[in-house]
Amino acid sequence: MFAEVLRHPRALLLSLGLHLVVIGLIFANFHFSGQPEQIKTGQVAKTVQAEVVDQQQLDAREAQKQQQARQLEEAQKKKKELEARKLAAQKKAEAEKKRKEEAQKQAELKRKKQAEEKRKQEEASKTAENRAAEQKRRAEEARKAEEKRVADEKRKAEEKRLAEEKRLAEEERKAEEARIAEEQRKAEAARLAEEERKRKEAEERRIAEAEQKRKEAELKAKLQAEEDQRRLASLRDKYILAIRQKVERNWIKPAGSGKIPVCEVHVLQGPGGIILDVTFGACGGSTATYRASIENAVYKAEPLPTPGDPALFERELTFLFSPGE
Repeated sequence: MFAEVLRHPRALLLSLGLHLVVIGLIFANFHFSGQPEQIKTGQVAKTVQAEVVDQQQLDAREAQKQQQARQLEEAQKKKKELEARKLAAQKKAEAEKKRKEEAQKQAELKRKKQAEEKRKQEEASKTAENRAAEQKRRAEEARKAEEKRVADEKRKAEEKRLAEEKRLAEEERKAEEARIAEEQRKAEAARLAEEERKRKEAEERRIAEAEQKRKEAELKAKLQAEEDQRRLASLRDKYILAIRQKVERNWIKPAGSGKIPVCEVHVLQGPGGIILDVTFGACGGSTATYRASIENAVYKAEPLPTPGDPALFERELTFLFSPGE
């Protein structure tokens, strides 16, 4: 009996709940009335009846679940049987397909074998025909070769006779040409000797004239080089002076500098007089402030003046900074 109750825990919990409700109502009656009352027999009967109804409903639900489980199990069993029959049918169809493919393959192999045998027979027949045609062709070629050999021998004999006649005529022609050539050679030698004499006289005159022109050109070039050198030296002095003067115009004497020493300034410039770097050479007795003022003046003078001749442009140039002079 207890095991049967445990199979329906929800019914047990419902029954316990109903009992607790009844007990709660009894205590509530004692609390509000102050006197204990007798539980009516009808109320207890109704409670018991409700419990029985709930138990029956639970039993019916349990029976329904079991029936649904059996139905589900039956459906799954039928599904598996259907799938097994379907798989068997599929395997049978695949086996039939494979059998047909194998039969088709064997038929194709048989057809190819018959075609190959037919091809070999045709090739054998064709080979026999080709062999006969080849023999006929070789016989014809041999006949033609013999006719050609006879014709060639005849032709060579005629060519030899004509060649001999031609050789004799050529020897006579060459002997005549040699005699004429010797006469022409002697005449040509006399003419060349005269021309050589005249050529030597003309060459001696040309050499003398060329030597005279060379000396004149060397003298002219020397004078021009000296003139260009003087001109470039003058332009370079003006170029350096223009740079120095522009730097000195932009120089601001630092306060309390005292004596102004002469400094050798090295400037690295780019195209157009753009200043890339400023360094110092000999600058005895100068201070860092003094050199910094010179460097600022150089950068303020950018772009530096351009030379009168592009050939005078120097990427690295040096000048003496002496604003007092």
